[in-house]
Amino acid sequence: MKKLIYITLILAATTIVFSSCGKYEEGPAISLLSKTARITGEWVLDSHYYNGEEQELTEYDNVVVELLKDGTGTLEAPFFGNTTLSIDLEWEFDGDKENLRTRIKDPDTESWQSWEESKILMLKNNEMWLEREEIGELSGETVTVKEIYVAK
Repeated sequence: MKKLIYITLILAATTIVFSSCGKYEEGPAISLLSKTARITGEWVLDSHYYNGEEQELTEYDNVVVELLKDGTGTLEAPFFGNTTLSIDLEWEFDGDKENLRTRIKDPDTESWQSWEESKILMLKNNEMWLEREEIGELSGETVTVKEIYVAK
C-alpha cells in the first residue's frame, strides 16, 4: 500500500511540474533549448491572420526576418517589384519572456521607431507564432494580427 501511495505522489508531482512548464499557449510544453536559442535565426512569414481570418499572402508579403543573438537583426521585404528593402531592427523579450518587442530603424531618417510588442503564442526552433493588436489601416478599428513564421 505504501508503494502505491508513493508512486501516486510521484506521478502527481510529475504532472504538476510538466503541466506548468509551458510558457506559451501553443507550446512547446518543454524545450531543452533556451528561448533566445529558439528565436535567433532567419524566419519567413508563412501565414497572416486579421481577427482570426487567414489573409492570402502576396509577393509583397514575402518577408524574411533575421534575429541575431545580440538583439539586432534585419527585416527584408519586397519593395516595388524586384527590389528588396533591408531594414535594421532591434529585438528583445519582455521581463517574463512572454512577449517579443521589436523596433526598426527608419532608412530615411536613421532614427529608431517606437517599440512594438507581440505576444508569443508558440516558440519552437522551426516555428514561431506571434499575435498583436494594431489599428486597421482602412477601418481605423483595433484588429488582432496573428503571424506565423517558419525557419528559413
